Amino acid sequence: MSLKLVNLVFKIGSLLALTPAKIEKNGLVFPTKAYSLLWAVLFSGALSITAIFRKASYEKLSPVVLFIQVAADTVLFILNISTIIITARKKQQWNSLIKILKTVSNRNDKGDIFWFSPFLVANLAFVTIVTYETFVWTQIMGAEFFKLYAVEYFQMYAQFIVYYLIYVFLNSILEGFQHLSKTMCKYLKLPNRSNNFSLKKIRSEFCALAIFVDVFNDIFGWLILQSIGFTFLQLLSYMQHLIVGTGHTIPTLIYRLSFITWYMVGTFNSVFICDLIEQKVKNIQMLVYQNEAEEVKILLDVINHFPHFTAARFFDLNRKTILGVLNALFTFLIVVVQFENLTS
Repeated sequence: MSLKLVNLVFKIGSLLALTPAKIEKNGLVFPTKAYSLLWAVLFSGALSITAIFRKASYEKLSPVVLFIQVAADTVLFILNISTIIITARKKQQWNSLIKILKTVSNRNDKGDIFWFSPFLVANLAFVTIVTYETFVWTQIMGAEFFKLYAVEYFQMYAQFIVYYLIYVFLNSILEGFQHLSKTMCKYLKLPNRSNNFSLKKIRSEFCALAIFVDVFNDIFGWLILQSIGFTFLQLLSYMQHLIVGTGHTIPTLIYRLSFITWYMVGTFNSVFICDLIEQKVKNIQMLVYQNEAEEVKILLDVINHFPHFTAARFFDLNRKTILGVLNALFTFLIVVVQFENLTS
């Protein structure tokens, strides 16, 4: 994963004080505290004004649907503010992350002239979905839509930046382990392994990636937890509308299904990559266990204590997380539908 791509995301994200501003030789450049505070105030003020405008529409909702909607709005706001605060307060962790990423990037960067294309495609997908949303709801609500939901353009793009940064860093770790696994296999096939230089290099890289995971958890753990919570609430809201709601049209169905897909891909893709990385670690662990050479055993201590990806240390991030979220989603959906039927 190109370091240029990370720098590009930083430049865009820093406009909203969500990320460091840029990568330089001596370290990262961060938005000023005043600029970060300005955006925190703007997010807070805009959401407060929007809440006043939405009061009339919220009063028409049933208690259960109102609770879900307010909870989703609150979690998204906390996610946006948390992103700004983490960028402003965890400068040392950000610098550590980029320092390790530079070694991975220098090894894997092949000078691809289209290094920016993944971010461009993701932005085009985001713009397409938001444009379609605007088209559908302005046809129904007119200019009132902008008064009620204009602030969500900024909130959703802020969330998109978080999604993409998490993806970029996780993909970099995955590439690092893929390279490490190949190096390990080549080393074990050598007829004469009396020179421990290569093995020490492998151990050093493994330790660096372990530190990377620890720092990643420190920076993104709470953001991942909040993203999962927001995705859960949004999926619950959209699916409740699809099942219980009335007056569905094809455009509104496409809108809801597109956002369900967007949130699921954005959130669960990162969890899936976390699981892939853990599988790579286990594969390397098996290679070491299957080898009888004593010098290889020095890797076991590092491998056995390799950190897990966690959502703010509340739970590990792997495929079981996806199943757990979906299980809770359908359980809550059944309860919500039953409440709606009782109150209707």
